[in-house]
Amino acid sequence: MENNENFKKGKRLIKSAQQAKTALNMLLQDSEKFNIEKGISELLKKLENPKLELLLDRYPELLQEYGLGQLLSGELEIPDNEIIDVKTAGLFSCLQLLIHFCYELKENPNPSDYSYDSLRYILRSISSDKFVHDLLIIIVSVVGLDYYEKFQHKIQDLDLSLESARGLENDPELQEHTELMAWFALVRLFLESVYTYFNVPDNNPNKTVL
Repeated sequence: MENNENFKKGKRLIKSAQQAKTALNMLLQDSEKFNIEKGISELLKKLENPKLELLLDRYPELLQEYGLGQLLSGELEIPDNEIIDVKTAGLFSCLQLLIHFCYELKENPNPSDYSYDSLRYILRSISSDKFVHDLLIIIVSVVGLDYYEKFQHKIQDLDLSLESARGLENDPELQEHTELMAWFALVRLFLESVYTYFNVPDNNPNKTVL
């Protein structure tokens, strides 16, 4: 699956710090923030893997023992856990923390060193492209490759009108996982925005708050 044409890096949605700031201000509104956080819980349910919940609970403890890069590498072996589960739990944990820290930074114009340093630590531990790609692999494991290919084919023909959006939502071939795909699109936009916005020299204080 890693080498499939459908998983090659696509064009970035966010190309400037100003675009990133605008997107983050929108995505961190309470309703949108809730939708992204709820989507993480819904995806966990769809994966039907109770060990992921246990690993998420253990992540603060694991971070005391391992580096975040190790936990996200897909190579770290932890007794009684599948390697892929360790990585998946890490991705979800990092996404939850990025949402939390970005929301905190948005609400507080004088962020604590801990919040800002922790956010930067996550961003330095995994690239934006890899984060999005690895989440996509998880999504496809739920919806199936056939569904994903059909979805990709159909959205290429959309003209972004309201009628087109409704048609996609009511398409009998796509209905089952439309909400999950919409959630992934929001998460991709969020991650690209975070990485773009905070990819600035540490000595530039004007970029540390939203």
